[in-house]
Amino acid sequence: MVISLDGTPLSLLKKRSRLPESIWPQILSNGTIREIRSSRPEMSSVAWASYLTGKNPGEHGVFGFVEAQLSPRPRLIYPKGSDLLAPTILRRVHEAGGTVVSINVPMTEPPPPVRGVVIGGFLGVDLTGNVHPPELEDQLRRDGYIVDVEPSLAYENRDRFLDALNSTLDARLRAARRFATEVPWDYFHLHIMETDRLYHFFWDEQKFEDRFNELLSHCEQTVLEFAELAEQRGAALVLLSDHGFTRCKRIVFINALLEKIGLLHYAGSNPSFETIHPDSTAYALAPGRVFMRVKAGPDRENARDKLAEILRDIRDPLTGEKPFVSVDLREDLYHGPHVNRAADLILLPKAGYDIKADFGADKVFETPSVLVGAHTYNDAFFFATGGNVSSWQDGEMDIAEAGNEVMRLLGLAV
Repeated sequence: MVISLDGTPLSLLKKRSRLPESIWPQILSNGTIREIRSSRPEMSSVAWASYLTGKNPGEHGVFGFVEAQLSPRPRLIYPKGSDLLAPTILRRVHEAGGTVVSINVPMTEPPPPVRGVVIGGFLGVDLTGNVHPPELEDQLRRDGYIVDVEPSLAYENRDRFLDALNSTLDARLRAARRFATEVPWDYFHLHIMETDRLYHFFWDEQKFEDRFNELLSHCEQTVLEFAELAEQRGAALVLLSDHGFTRCKRIVFINALLEKIGLLHYAGSNPSFETIHPDSTAYALAPGRVFMRVKAGPDRENARDKLAEILRDIRDPLTGEKPFVSVDLREDLYHGPHVNRAADLILLPKAGYDIKADFGADKVFETPSVLVGAHTYNDAFFFATGGNVSSWQDGEMDIAEAGNEVMRLLGLAV
């Protein structure tokens, strides 16, 4: 049984473990918890693709929320679970003769036709075509199940957004309880995305501190409930997150930076991916992936290396800090048959900096007012009880290795 708390930092979990009413000491005393690293970039679609396959992006082929398609015309596409180029844990359990229950896990949309139940998660936006078997769709809809709360609501009414997070979690739990008891599963995975939404909009927001803790307690009671169910079933329990979180102090708009230094131009007055001028040298896609437009060869490598040095030396005019811990070449981060599909440069932000790639942004740096939480590469966690858990050191392994560990606990060869 796997329960994942999207974006939940190990440091936050330890802090909440010290509260008098905390559930964590009871749960964590039965197993081993360690810090793990996220994927590069440190974002949900790439991280959960890496978990599901036990592979790095160069092997599974998903490098971000959005990818560029140049032919037959330039446009942006959004990779789904069906775009994964390596087998997932769901498929492997099925092929081994097992039964799966997977609820809301990112990169499982559209749901694969495996033995059991799959309700796809982020980046899915609707139940239509996102449920296997499809005859469950109508009942889930009647029960109030939705894939995700619309983030724009957080900009309109913060209290209503929190209400929606709670009601969405309630509906998800009703479905999880039902399938946990009705389906004879071998692999059960419930993903709680509401934590990520909570952290993005309410991290260290004193005005909402009580409601922040309220929703976290709701999530933690869910963990306790399913931990007890795992114990009743004699199942190994795994808890994990895909990246950490911290307060966002500054946003960096990479395409605005590329435009400012003369490497990105647009044709016409409507800046977009589709209107990038052919004379441009580079452009970026979220969250911090820079693609060179120079043809392959020495000129491309020289332009890439020069841009990498510029990015490494950039400083925030407000704080004087360098916003990037590193600017890495794709061949230094990834391995496998799909490396050449990756961005030429991948930026790792310093904690507290959030990288955006909006086309047409009018400034390079901005202080956030609503989206106040930012992902971190470090400070994710992995906890397991039952079975022979590998002996990692804190920070030694990443989210892909966490997926491999679950496969090992299931008796699947890695």
